[in-house]
Amino acid sequence: MILLETLNKVIEDKLLERFTGEFEKPPVIDFKCADFDGASFQVSSTPQNPSVLHISFHSGAARALLDAGGKKFLENKYGEHFIAAQDGYDVTLEYDVDKVTPDQREKVACEIAKLKSYLYGSVVNQVCEEAESGKFGTLYDIPLRDQYERFWLKADSSDRVTVVFSINFNDADDIVFGKVFLSEFKKSIPGAPSVDFVYKNPPLELSQVKDLPRSDNIGYVTFVLFDRHFKGDKKVNVAETLPTFRNYLHYHIKCAKSHLHTRMRNRVDLLLQILNRAKQDLDTEKKTATGRTFTRKEK
Repeated sequence: MILLETLNKVIEDKLLERFTGEFEKPPVIDFKCADFDGASFQVSSTPQNPSVLHISFHSGAARALLDAGGKKFLENKYGEHFIAAQDGYDVTLEYDVDKVTPDQREKVACEIAKLKSYLYGSVVNQVCEEAESGKFGTLYDIPLRDQYERFWLKADSSDRVTVVFSINFNDADDIVFGKVFLSEFKKSIPGAPSVDFVYKNPPLELSQVKDLPRSDNIGYVTFVLFDRHFKGDKKVNVAETLPTFRNYLHYHIKCAKSHLHTRMRNRVDLLLQILNRAKQDLDTEKKTATGRTFTRKEK
């Protein structure tokens, strides 16, 4: 299956275009784009200082993530480029284009485009570090999109971290597809994290959470990570990929539905071709009572 990119390709391309472009006069930029999880980016500069770019980010989960250690993580990652957020946004980075050397342009553009990935992965990194350092018991509750789609993280012991996602299936067909996909995740594979999926009823790991989302369209996916998955530098990969699970699941559900619709349309076209070939060409030549022939013209 396809793993989603952890960076925003639109932001990366826009920054590279600005970094590498040759302009007689630096252009003023005001560019916006969207991302998964209801997130949005803005890349802007001012007429007074067009060489200084401000990259701002907003999402429904950003505030909870910043409070759960995301602010400290981004400060360490971006250093002096991490500044106070602009109005209407949760995170803002500031970069001076003139100070970005040619050999650093691609790296800087990639790091900025990964802003959402770093922010969402910061809480996963935080929990993995707590497990390694022996700090257990803190349950983090992060809203991914709204009150129905959230994820919870907890360090159970020095070698075990539990992550639970609540998935809201808006369409009844998505529930059927989701069950098929998630039943594959439940299969035991040597070396892989333990995965469980329950429908409607929350798992026991969330028994102490009071305001759990409950609906006929809600499912819960539980990942159990062991130290072999997050120990040392391995936590970097876990922090990047795990928060994308909700989008990964919905992406493949939509791809599966699109594939089935395409096959059904192709099948209908084939059946129509068979019916057309089965039509008989009737003789249009007719005879009168005197034996003369004529051909009936089609209307």
